[in-house]
Amino acid sequence: MKILVLSSLAYSLTNFRGTLLTAMVEAGHQVIACAPDENAQVRDWLANKGIGFRTMRMARAGMNPFADTVTLWDLVSLMRKERPDVVLAYTQKPIIYGGLAARLVGGIRYFAMCSGLGHAFSGDGGLRSRVLKKIVSLLYRAAVAKASGVFVFNRDDNDEMRDNGILAPHQTAIQVPGSGIDLLRFRHQPLPPGPPKFLMIARLLRDKGPGEFAAAAAIVRRKFPEARFLLLGPFDANPSNISQTELDSWQSDGLIEYLGSTSDVQPFLADCTVFVLPTYYREGLPRTILEAMATGRAIITTDTPGCRETVTKDTNGILVPPRDVAALAAAMEKMAEDPGLCERYGAASRKIAEECFDVHRVNAILLGNMGLDRSVPNSAAMIDGHVLSGGDARSAGLARSSRMRRIVDAIVATLGLAVLLPLLLIVALMVAVALGRPVLFRQQRVGLTGQVFTLVKFRTMTDARDAEGKLLSDSERTTNFGGFMRRFRIDELPELWNVLRGEMSLFGPRPLLPETIRDFGVDGLTRCSIRPGLTGWAQICGGPLLGQKEKLALDNWYVMNRSWKTDMAILLRTFMVIVRDDRVDNREAGRGHAGFDRRRG
Repeated sequence: MKILVLSSLAYSLTNFRGTLLTAMVEAGHQVIACAPDENAQVRDWLANKGIGFRTMRMARAGMNPFADTVTLWDLVSLMRKERPDVVLAYTQKPIIYGGLAARLVGGIRYFAMCSGLGHAFSGDGGLRSRVLKKIVSLLYRAAVAKASGVFVFNRDDNDEMRDNGILAPHQTAIQVPGSGIDLLRFRHQPLPPGPPKFLMIARLLRDKGPGEFAAAAAIVRRKFPEARFLLLGPFDANPSNISQTELDSWQSDGLIEYLGSTSDVQPFLADCTVFVLPTYYREGLPRTILEAMATGRAIITTDTPGCRETVTKDTNGILVPPRDVAALAAAMEKMAEDPGLCERYGAASRKIAEECFDVHRVNAILLGNMGLDRSVPNSAAMIDGHVLSGGDARSAGLARSSRMRRIVDAIVATLGLAVLLPLLLIVALMVAVALGRPVLFRQQRVGLTGQVFTLVKFRTMTDARDAEGKLLSDSERTTNFGGFMRRFRIDELPELWNVLRGEMSLFGPRPLLPETIRDFGVDGLTRCSIRPGLTGWAQICGGPLLGQKEKLALDNWYVMNRSWKTDMAILLRTFMVIVRDDRVDNREAGRGHAGFDRRRG
């Protein structure tokens, strides 16, 4: 296939997408990369990889409609000339005008990679900010309306895009672990000796938090005068840019040391003790944080979309409220007081990078969902989340099995909903009488390859609250009628709708909350490599009587050993569980744990 990749900066093609572009070429595709700026070094790098390079006119930070019309014209002309089969665009303007151009040209499969919603969604809530957000949302909506896929780097962007009408109700954003990080290029480095060095790497935008970094440095220096505060990054044409005058003022006051800009951050990361990013910009999943984690550095960043995904509390860093200078200073003082903490957090950062953010894992998800992995017949690379290798009989067999499984799911769900319709209506009426409205319980759960969907089931609990207005515990709110529905799995019958929509399967791990999957790390990713199910291996081996670790082990055992025979066993044993209630199967739980422990080393 011929693939056109659109970016807003030539440097990002090699620095952020280099391994992805290389993977596309290695999969046998013809790749052309496009950016608005001419960069000889980038052009040479791409040429050495067999990748073409084109330029188009685009003002990265401008809001001139006439200039943007020129951008749209250039992209339409480029697509008509090159006739790509697939277009992948990332960052705001390439996504918007690339999507519109693809629709105008027609016959192109278009994918948008939202690496962060950017300045328009980071505003102060004023009239100008609200108007800008509305305009950008409308443009985004038009751009991705016919997209074959939309990738996001964090769950907040998925929610924001849905809340602002960018994604239609039928569209599902596919969450990926950012751009990923090359763990061979960014190796674990020992901490440098001497006083603590706090490093911030970012474009010099006000929203990125350099002002807060400088203000916090002033506070920390009173207690730790030997500490150093390093700022690395280029100036930017964005409206919220930091001026040279402000930067000179911070330096003359002895608050920070400005290191300029660079195309290679590795030596700077290796020479720092702690990485700091006090941003309140609408990030996707900051690449600089991933690079710092891979290098083995403790992280201090804000509890904001994209950033919060990189820090596990009391494990590899500290999250602080955005724009809170005092909290930022306190976090840096805590690190300065305890060098051992920096070392422990740094080691944990490296481990998380290895388990969750490996660039090869990310590229496999992207290529699979775009149908660009040629190891699978007809380029259907991601079959129930499995990126198949080779073109052997086993790969073809898995592909056929997966297609057949989806057909069976759809047929059974359709027949089930039709046959059970009278029962569903009766139960809905009983729920309305016993518990009131709404009749259905809806909640966001995680499905195939991390896609979030809305699970539907019958309500089984009241909304009873204590004297302070807080919800009571689940057991206190579950009525006798609700308990009866749970006991015989009646509350789960509406999930046949999720099966019919392709969000669930008849058999598979039960769908979990996004935060639960995130806490599982790499094992959560394994669990999401197939669709969640109405019933699964963990449910027939003890279900609610098992601990979280036991259920995870059994679910991932099923993922690795899935077969029609196993599914039939689950079906029969599910009926037995309904009749006799839940019982722990110690033999199967032990087998699941053995496989779980072997995989974890």
